[in-house]
Amino acid sequence: MTSFGTTTGVFGIAAQQTGFLLDSASYDYAQDSKQVKNISGDDTGEAYYNERIDISLDGFEPATSAFSGTLASVIALATAPADHLIGAVTGGTYIIQGVTRSSTSEDYKRISVKVKYSPTILA
Repeated sequence: MTSFGTTTGVFGIAAQQTGFLLDSASYDYAQDSKQVKNISGDDTGEAYYNERIDISLDGFEPATSAFSGTLASVIALATAPADHLIGAVTGGTYIIQGVTRSSTSEDYKRISVKVKYSPTILA
């Protein structure tokens, strides 16, 4: 790639996943929270726990060696998500939550894989 002018952004996807041609990836960082209350019911603090990342990988099926992962199985990602978790993205497990396949008469077959990263679940 040749670039001219100011090019301070990151372009494209760094590493391709195995089994499909990755078109886009999104990472949703989330956690649960609980309010700590006093005897009057007033909030006096908050506790945050159960952090996780919900990941969506979207792309195209290749002509050969298409994606063959199964639901509730562990998957290894070619590119690890950026670390925005309190407990750090280390030692957890990426679990397939859902797979969507689609095809139309005017486009290549598409695939979407939904993955959940849990830092405290070890395979």
